[in-house]
Amino acid sequence: MLVKEGSLKMKRLLTCKKGFTLTEVMFAAVVTVMIIGTIMSVWLFTYRTWIEKSHQTELRMDMMKALETIKNDLRYSSLTYVSFYPNTGPPYSAISFPTAEPDENGLFALDGNGEVDWDNMLYYYIYPAGGNTMRRTVEPLTGGVEKDDATRYGQLATVVSAGAGGSGSETDDNFLVNVNIFQIIPLAPIIEFYDESSTPVRIGKVIFGWVKLGSGDHTIRFEVTGKNDLSSGYDIGIDNLMIEPSGSQREAEYYNSSFAPSGALTISGGTAGRVHDIVWSHDNYLEFDFSGEGDYAEFGDSYDLWRESSFSVASLDNTEMVDEEIHVKLDVPEGNEAGRFVWYSHVEAGDTIPGGSDGNLPGGTPVTIRTIVTPDNIDLDGDMVRVSFRSSSENPLKIGAAYITRRNANEDGFVNPDPSGKSISEYHMHQQLFFKDTYDKEAPGGTDDNVEFAFIPAGSVAWSEWTAFPLIREVSGSDVYYFITFFVPDLGSVTNWPTGWSFDAGKTDSRYWAGSSPHSYYLSNGDYTTSDLIEASGTPAWSGVYTNWTSPNDIYVTAKIDIWQTTGTVESQIFDTALSAPAYNKIKWSEVIPSGTDVVLKARSSASSFMSGATVWDSITGTSTNPDTLSIGSGRYVQFLAELTTEPFWETPKPSSLSYYNYINDQTTPPNPDYEFPVDSDGEPYV
Repeated sequence: MLVKEGSLKMKRLLTCKKGFTLTEVMFAAVVTVMIIGTIMSVWLFTYRTWIEKSHQTELRMDMMKALETIKNDLRYSSLTYVSFYPNTGPPYSAISFPTAEPDENGLFALDGNGEVDWDNMLYYYIYPAGGNTMRRTVEPLTGGVEKDDATRYGQLATVVSAGAGGSGSETDDNFLVNVNIFQIIPLAPIIEFYDESSTPVRIGKVIFGWVKLGSGDHTIRFEVTGKNDLSSGYDIGIDNLMIEPSGSQREAEYYNSSFAPSGALTISGGTAGRVHDIVWSHDNYLEFDFSGEGDYAEFGDSYDLWRESSFSVASLDNTEMVDEEIHVKLDVPEGNEAGRFVWYSHVEAGDTIPGGSDGNLPGGTPVTIRTIVTPDNIDLDGDMVRVSFRSSSENPLKIGAAYITRRNANEDGFVNPDPSGKSISEYHMHQQLFFKDTYDKEAPGGTDDNVEFAFIPAGSVAWSEWTAFPLIREVSGSDVYYFITFFVPDLGSVTNWPTGWSFDAGKTDSRYWAGSSPHSYYLSNGDYTTSDLIEASGTPAWSGVYTNWTSPNDIYVTAKIDIWQTTGTVESQIFDTALSAPAYNKIKWSEVIPSGTDVVLKARSSASSFMSGATVWDSITGTSTNPDTLSIGSGRYVQFLAELTTEPFWETPKPSSLSYYNYINDQTTPPNPDYEFPVDSDGEPYV
């Protein structure tokens, strides 16, 4: 029965004749059409988008290709001969510049003047009659590039008007299609200085763009175009400006000083003030306080000018920066502070022991000793002098009086002539040295008094006070020798030693430096008077005046000579003009020169960035004429040096100041024929 029943069901299944109704068929057809339509719409949208993007990509590729071509052409050109159209000013719509073809080694051929031999002149422009198409014209240069700006502007205007160059030129009519605007404009970036903005410019070098500048005056403007909503003001600070390739930075604070030329700084709608520290750190800058949009500050300057208004990165020699000015260092060192040691006893004597050795004064005491100071062992010239004296390590020492004297009495004679019309070094040849009364041994008392004597503890040094005396190595080509003359009393008879001091006759009484030839003279009978010293004939043995001068080989007591100068220098850094053969015109300065001072400027140039081969400063005469013509060649690198000189002076109770001339004149005018050194109202010597 199971088999029969299964067979019956199968038969019924195989003989069923049911199908799709008309409604079902219509529904399926509608759905199919909708799906196909959707697919077609998506495909058409994608296709149109692809076509549009393809055109945009093609345009972008064409633009990138054009820009890369222009950039590549510019790399083989020179900014010196770039011309823009129209010549009335930016924005420009055409540009021309020369190019050169490199040889197989990648090098450019040079003409007879050592300049690049240009092969072609390139023009980029939109030809109005040719539709929205940018053209590129290459025109051969048969006679070289025109170096006159007006001529090149005329050539560019002709090509733009004609849509092609001259004979032999080639023009790409479709260099860049579909170009509506081709503009060349200088960059004028907008810089935000607000501290809390996302990209503030607090400090640093900001490049404002590039523009071709001709020689002469130009104006740079900083204008307020707006502010951050969170900012409460419009203040900015400007430290320095730099125009390249001139290269030298111009300090902004210079433009707001009395040294700047009239019209160098123009301010609209605000004020400017210099911000600086009391101690010069070269962090000075100019701060502008503007009131709103449209306010501006303009700096006017000359492009072909190399200026270093604050002598930044300069080498100062015996000069110092005070605020924004440079001064000669005339504040002499105090106490044992060093000036410039220019003479050492151990060098003069040839002793290998700089500190010397303990010994005894020749002939015993009292004794007068003259130490010979030779020009070969003087390192620098000086205008003010002080001398140090050293004692034995076993005994104290007393200096009764000391002098510095030019050795040759016949140069002008010890009795100085009338100083009028003469330079100081010609008549000031003799000076007494004074000391501080450190141990208060002269009444009425005071350790700051200037006295002619000095007490020196054992194993120590005493410095004389600074005094005006020109220590120079050469006069009119002849060497100049000097004496340091000092008197030592009978040390065993000194009764006013400072408290706690005593002299032991069984021990050495001086310090000396051993020599192999005469370096001193001593007077065996000891004392002398000022008059005797002045009347000496000046010959080494003083024959006919002192018959008992003896010449020992050693140097006694006199240890060092320290000098201070009334001349200082300021040497600039080396400027790179970035020009192969610059023409240097004039040198000038705007400083006010006070009475009694002088400025001498020197300049030099070199083809080397290290100034190798340049004339040494000592061989350059320099100029005090302002302005003056330069004759320094045409080296790419340039450097200048300023020599500043002034007279020393003393601040005294009466008169309030004493010049160098007055100081010497007081010594040489009767009733002071014997060098009775002038004193102030309190009886203090002028030193």
